[in-house]
Amino acid sequence: MNALHVLVLDDETKITEQLNRHLSRRGFLVFEANNSKNAFRILEEQKIDIALLDFMIPHDLNGIDILKRIKKNYPSTEVIMVSGQEDIDIVIEAQRQGAIDFVRKPFSLSEIFFSIERTGKYVQLLHKLKTVEDQKSLISRELENSIQRDFIGISPKIKKVVDMAIKVANDKDASVLITGENGTGKEILARIIHYASERKKTVFVPVNSSAIPDTLIESEFFGHKKGAFTDAKEDKKGFFEMANGGTLFLDEIADMPYSLQAKLLRAMEERKIKPVGGSKEISVDIRIISATNKKIENLIEKENFRLDLYHRINTFIIHIPPLRERTDDVEPLLRHFVEDLCTKKKKHLPKIEATLITQLKQYSFPGNVRELRNMIERALILYDGNSLTPDDFSMKFGEPCESEVKTTTIQSFNLDDNEKHFIEMALRETNGNQIKAANLLGLSRDALKHRIKKHGIIIQKVIE
Repeated sequence: MNALHVLVLDDETKITEQLNRHLSRRGFLVFEANNSKNAFRILEEQKIDIALLDFMIPHDLNGIDILKRIKKNYPSTEVIMVSGQEDIDIVIEAQRQGAIDFVRKPFSLSEIFFSIERTGKYVQLLHKLKTVEDQKSLISRELENSIQRDFIGISPKIKKVVDMAIKVANDKDASVLITGENGTGKEILARIIHYASERKKTVFVPVNSSAIPDTLIESEFFGHKKGAFTDAKEDKKGFFEMANGGTLFLDEIADMPYSLQAKLLRAMEERKIKPVGGSKEISVDIRIISATNKKIENLIEKENFRLDLYHRINTFIIHIPPLRERTDDVEPLLRHFVEDLCTKKKKHLPKIEATLITQLKQYSFPGNVRELRNMIERALILYDGNSLTPDDFSMKFGEPCESEVKTTTIQSFNLDDNEKHFIEMALRETNGNQIKAANLLGLSRDALKHRIKKHGIIIQKVIE
């Protein structure tokens, strides 16, 4: 289980710093506040499991009023009251208002540790009970986690996307085409559709249509029988048979070889496949969800994509808008990724300067949400341990120099020409490192290799 989040509220900085230091050593993620205003700001931004609350804070709300407000607005936060007063009525009132424990001042560290660890065990037990209550199936929680993790946002556009996904999920057979730029989260949206549907207890099979060698693509999709070709030493199930009963997700379907498209169409229409080298057809019951970052209409005009297949896969189309078109989502995504990465890397949660949020909202994010997450992960390596500032992201905000502007000028609106152009730029930028170039472009390494081969790009010439 992730580290429990503890808020320490005391007007004495020395006390909050000392408790932070000692509790952090014991595996808690600690937040400090020296007045109620800062405490409620933290509670608004973070999910706090335990609040250690000093009863008497000079020139501020009294402890009981703070306790009432916490239990009203953040009922899942357990509160331990700390007070130097001997009045038993205060203890009774604190417990009546929802405090789980009471520690008297002056206290020893062992008393605080005992109270917090005992409360922590109670919080973890509540988490487990809630998990059991919610766990009509593990899948439903995975759906919830997917939405929270990758579709965080407050913009009407992203809310509409999720709403459409949930609605189309109700029809377990409808084919769905998800469009959007690289890094917008097309596969995660496909998973949401799968796990929100009647197929949620069956398998979800993701396939990168551009990453499979042409010589193996039919075997990979439809399977093969032993002896069908030289390396076929045993029977093998293809993607269609593996996904039987569930969902087959075809990412980058626009890059699927034309020769396979007719066979894919037939399999979708007849719900039957024939393995390579086989004589019998196998019935399959699957939903097809496809995704692309290209305009398939343009490929149809060039006769690189079948019109009948296009009509078959786009029963329902969902477009995920790029992050630059929904800047309201930048701040909640930023705060979520910072908290998530700090928890995983066991780092102290930094403050986020308002100027950073402003600059991020002005950035175009060619790599979308994936790029934002990668930027944050790099920034958490560079930051000083206290706050995240624009300087930690400086490599992304500088004005392009004249040579860069010239290099990135689009000479035409031909998609293939520009794709080749940007791949060559990324390879120059990374000195031919394909993994780094793929990250810059928001592609998998296999997808990049496919495109390098497709465009006949010679890496040695690119990195001269």
